[in-house]
Amino acid sequence: MRGGMAAVLALAALAPGACGDGAGEILPGRSRPLLEHDWPDPGALALGSAAFTPPDPEQALFEASSGARAYIVTGTAADPLVRLTAAMPVGRLHERDGEAGASALLVQLLTTRGPAGASSPLSLRLGELGTSLSASVTLDATRISLDVLPDDWQEGFELLVELVRNPDLDTATIREYRTGPGYDMPMAGIDGDGFRPRVELERRLGGYPLAPPDPGQTVSPDAVRALASRSLATDRVVLGVGGPVPRDEVEEALESATRGWARSSGLVTEPSLIEAAPTMADSPGPATRFHAVDVPSLEGWIAIGRAVSAIPESDRAAFAVLRFILAERLNIAAREMRGLANRDDFEIPVTASGTGLLLVRTGGRPEAVAPLLRFSLDEIGRMHDPDAPVTEAEVARAQGWLVSAVWRRSLELATSASGTFAVEHVRHGGTNHLMGWPETVGSATPVAVKRLAREYLDPAAFVTVVAGPMARIRAARHPRWPIALDEVEAELGRP
Repeated sequence: MRGGMAAVLALAALAPGACGDGAGEILPGRSRPLLEHDWPDPGALALGSAAFTPPDPEQALFEASSGARAYIVTGTAADPLVRLTAAMPVGRLHERDGEAGASALLVQLLTTRGPAGASSPLSLRLGELGTSLSASVTLDATRISLDVLPDDWQEGFELLVELVRNPDLDTATIREYRTGPGYDMPMAGIDGDGFRPRVELERRLGGYPLAPPDPGQTVSPDAVRALASRSLATDRVVLGVGGPVPRDEVEEALESATRGWARSSGLVTEPSLIEAAPTMADSPGPATRFHAVDVPSLEGWIAIGRAVSAIPESDRAAFAVLRFILAERLNIAAREMRGLANRDDFEIPVTASGTGLLLVRTGGRPEAVAPLLRFSLDEIGRMHDPDAPVTEAEVARAQGWLVSAVWRRSLELATSASGTFAVEHVRHGGTNHLMGWPETVGSATPVAVKRLAREYLDPAAFVTVVAGPMARIRAARHPRWPIALDEVEAELGRP
């Protein structure tokens, strides 16, 4: 009994308001005061240097007599898997007149039907290898990969080459195909190109090819075959093999599997413009800056963005730094200070030319939607404000993340490096841009970052899409930040 009473008293001492002086702020929905700590600033920690030597892409590259290229990055015997990758110039920016939707359909055919004339279904062959295909499709490049056990690398490699060399472009399947809405589910979190507010935003900003084609369109067999003949030629596809594999055996397998594979008839370049999209900093702002999409959901989801036709190569590193700084500020404002969302993120295009979407994406409970929108727009405005500086510390943190986290992680393992090299080669025609990235990022300055913020982050050029249960979102009020969505919408509607 005494033990039970002691526990009750101990819990009472920890309860809100138990502090004698009443100190400690309590957020709505929390049962204890905010944590106070005396942890040192990360910049004050004396950490040892972390040396990292990436694999050499020139040594990794092998070109077969057919013209097929592969980046072979040999891992160690301790590596559990081999990753096989095929990167190709397939995406909406590579579609020509009459080919809208052909990229998505071609990837679907590659990853579901298997090679033409195969004696066994693709699903059975993958099952025998104990693996599955994964596909990543962007506006200007597609990556298809599979992971296999080291003993199965050759069979997996031959299957991958068969898929891209001899795809099953079944006419009946193509004729039955209709383009979808562009998103994976009505609501599926904030990740990926299928995030519905993003797709709705892309449609309003520029339409196709920034956005997926309108739902219900058909794709002709001729369109798919034309795209495939250009993009799946031996000198257009770049392969990656990473893991504990003998290099000489991979070279031999590449020579054998690609013998007689046709080359492309000529160079195909990526379009540099998205027609009708507001792309320049001095362009007039969009006529309507707020759109609401009523969908059944427990939460509300937000996309705030603008389209850009291209970002100069000389600005790419500083723009990547800008991306990190704004994302950090957004998360501090929305998550760390106010607990409104798990993520409030800022994204920039990953295409070779910089063509694409500048995008803030976030979401939360109905009562959090209006505050999230308000504080996110405030951070965009603060980044754009000429009197709000970008600090040296912010730039240093961004440079550390871009190099020591993102860049290093993409090259740290043989499995990841082989695929990174392959995609980079498809996008840039080589790997010089990738390997020079640390030095280029290190040269970014607060002045350069602020110049880009002034040029690209004018809040008047951004458009907002909110998707979710709109009646609940409009009626909801956060107990600490009772901002009404109608108020923010009215501000966005002002000229």
